[in-house]
Amino acid sequence: MRKICYLMLLLCATFNAKSQENNGEKLKWLNKNAVDLKSAYLKTLSAQLGQNVMVGLGEASHGTEEFFREKNKIVEYLITDQKYTQIGFEVPDEAMAKVNDYVTSGKGDLKLLLKDFRLYHTKSFFDLFEWVKNYNLDPKHTKIEVFGFDNAGYTNPFERDSLMAKNAVERQTKTKAKMVVWSHNLHLLKDTTGGYKAFGYFLNKHYKTDFFNIAFDTYEGKVNTISVNDDGTSEVTAHQLETPATGFTALFAKARYDNFFIDFRNINPFSGVKDSITNIWADWRAPYAMPIRVGNDFDAIIFIKNTTASLPLN
Repeated sequence: MRKICYLMLLLCATFNAKSQENNGEKLKWLNKNAVDLKSAYLKTLSAQLGQNVMVGLGEASHGTEEFFREKNKIVEYLITDQKYTQIGFEVPDEAMAKVNDYVTSGKGDLKLLLKDFRLYHTKSFFDLFEWVKNYNLDPKHTKIEVFGFDNAGYTNPFERDSLMAKNAVERQTKTKAKMVVWSHNLHLLKDTTGGYKAFGYFLNKHYKTDFFNIAFDTYEGKVNTISVNDDGTSEVTAHQLETPATGFTALFAKARYDNFFIDFRNINPFSGVKDSITNIWADWRAPYAMPIRVGNDFDAIIFIKNTTASLPLN
């Protein structure tokens, strides 16, 4: 991951130098096309998905409460309205298989099962899996399954994403089901703007227009990350976000809505432009921004201007 970090630092420095061009035109287009999250934007999203079989839900961090809550809403909507039945997470399948037993048959204690989920050991994850379990109790519903597509034993970070994609594709091919994959923005990049081929790159190659991905971005607030102590133990620690002065994120913060959904697939002032959105690693380290080309790397973005650290599960 250190090589990826250096690549991102170099790319961000290059892209930010060009970030201020035509911002007025971009902001005008943004204000015209952004959909307020307070509206029924999920119907807009649903209409845009069409016959997609794979939806990627990103996140600028693994420790942001508002990202988790909004993604929960999307997952629940895709299950009930669009008949998605496979929900994958950036978690090793060995751990998620026990959660799947819980949501499909009620086996186990969910709080204990989530104890070792580190940054995903949250109230929001508990609530999502409880919702899925209760949904599955209705015999009229097709059973929803959850699974992990990550690989606990990977040794090369550049191979990790291809292995995650292989796991997701194999499961979708076997089940022939509509699938949601939940991961960090870094992994869901469709193009190679970040300097490497990500999970989303391989999914895009396989599914083409049947894969739709959404990045989540934020401007200010707090976030949880993992801190490693001198004795090798780790703990979850909250940090204040560094408010960006430039980049896409700074521009999004000037939009008419504080929290919005925006589709970038059609030609617009952002098309082909390289700039940055917020990036927070699992631990607290620079760079705090990630270079992207909206439309190339992500079909859409959900922006939540002010966010808070995720709520640990007690």
